[in-house]
Amino acid sequence: MSILEYLEKHLSKFKAQSILDYIYESKCTLKITKPRKTKRGDFRQFGTQLSISVNHDTNSYRFLFTLIHEIAHLKTYLEYKNKVKPHGPEWKANFKELFTYFKMQEEFGKDENILAVTTAELENPKACSGVSLEVERAFAKFDATPVIYLEDIPDGGKFSFRNHSYKKLETRRSRVLCLNIANNRKYTINKAASVSPCQ
Repeated sequence: MSILEYLEKHLSKFKAQSILDYIYESKCTLKITKPRKTKRGDFRQFGTQLSISVNHDTNSYRFLFTLIHEIAHLKTYLEYKNKVKPHGPEWKANFKELFTYFKMQEEFGKDENILAVTTAELENPKACSGVSLEVERAFAKFDATPVIYLEDIPDGGKFSFRNHSYKKLETRRSRVLCLNIANNRKYTINKAASVSPCQ
């Protein structure tokens, strides 16, 4: 399956082609990868080589939000090179601008809650996809399998995250203090993290 054909699973042919043209005209490549546990997408620059990768996802809302997130990194790099912070105000402005440029409101507007949540998120987007619990809960309604978030685990409850077992200790503003059961060390994990309850 070509990249264009994959994008057409999530968008109209015109929008899919428009996004590909934007990326290719910027002399950047686009790859769709197998789902990765540590990230949903990335933008990379090696010398003159520019590339974007986005995890395969059957959930169009999550896939497109991640894709625009990464294209915003491309735009910011082309404008400022490495002279600004990766997720600074320049990137945030570009994320919001590209969301409108590619008419994503039409796609996300198919669900009123999705549009409201993502519009609010774009006022001050997070540094990486998957850290906003509100956005994640909105997207999760369209996942093939139910998702359990760390916030849903009661204090003292045990859970598995990235092949490690933890005990939930204390919820803070956006992160949760957790005890790694194997090494007895404490870590903070985003409360929007997808986890599996365990005994």
